[in-house]
Amino acid sequence: MNTETVSFEISQAILASLKVGTVELARNIRLLAAIAYFREKKLSLGKAAEFAGMGRLDFMDILSDKGIVLFDYDESMLVGELEGIDQLNSIP
Repeated sequence: MNTETVSFEISQAILASLKVGTVELARNIRLLAAIAYFREKKLSLGKAAEFAGMGRLDFMDILSDKGIVLFDYDESMLVGELEGIDQLNSIP
């Protein structure tokens, strides 16, 4: 897998205000960006988890803890899913 490095400058005053080091800040920024891209539907759940540097289940746990909806069904999709379940249940 090919990767790119993204970097930017941040003042020591901001780090001090946040009370974090550069490694923790980088981890937090990756997580927050992954969550934002997932919520905007720019990244799938799996790709957002990869972007955050964690497994899908761990990422799902974080989303759940933050009250973020994991699966966003509109009414027509839900009706279709329920009809499919009914068809499966009617198979002898």
